[in-house]
Amino acid sequence: MSRPASTGPASTGARVVKATAHVHSEWSDDGSWPLRRIAATFARRGCQVVLMSEHSRGFTAAKWDDYQQACADASTDQVILVPGIEYGDLDDVVHIPVWGQVPFFGDAPPIGDLLKQTAEAGGTAVWAHPWRRAAWQRCDPAWWDYLGAVEVWNRKYDGIAPNRDCVALAEQHDAAPFVALDFHTRRQLFPLSLGLSVPVPGGGGPGLPGRDEVYRALGDGEFTALAFGIKIGQLTAGPAAPALRMLERARRAAARVLH
Repeated sequence: MSRPASTGPASTGARVVKATAHVHSEWSDDGSWPLRRIAATFARRGCQVVLMSEHSRGFTAAKWDDYQQACADASTDQVILVPGIEYGDLDDVVHIPVWGQVPFFGDAPPIGDLLKQTAEAGGTAVWAHPWRRAAWQRCDPAWWDYLGAVEVWNRKYDGIAPNRDCVALAEQHDAAPFVALDFHTRRQLFPLSLGLSVPVPGGGGPGLPGRDEVYRALGDGEFTALAFGIKIGQLTAGPAAPALRMLERARRAAARVLH
């Protein structure tokens, strides 16, 4: 997959802000947190941008408009809530979060159509948790022309270690790695973040980026996937990778015993 060449965080006139991706609120049919609680919680964790990602189930074009305004109203001078929709196919296997100044594409649009329409509208589409319910097996090779990134570490499904199969999938198709909380409850809080490269604000102060600047950074590939503040590549290879997988196996074993 071809992608724009990233000028990176060191670009002239650019700075890096901390973003958290794939966050659900009470606007999703399986979420419960109000937007203002999300804003306060992630601001305390040092996040300046929260990439919201509500399920498309139950949304309409009118609700999408209302939701965008609600995100703006819940944003503060410490954190901006950036609206997004996580689309699912008809039987809820493939999930694609979309961000950008794009229309609502429907409750369960065909994934190929969704990806093409998102790209044509200037949005960014990310493949969420490809290994959930073997979603990767449905992949059409044409999808890679339109995907902006692939989740290689999803806190809800992968736990405390990256998914090495997703890492391999991203590498195979030259797709940008993405990390996501898939936040629904406090259990998904974890130090996974994106370093977004955005313009320095007028006057050089620490002000928040605007929604359009965040969308532009995503679309241009101006982001770095981080875990514990470390670039994801340092945790998916070398001695850190098997150590994290061992910890995740231990966590899952303990969870089975406790349940």
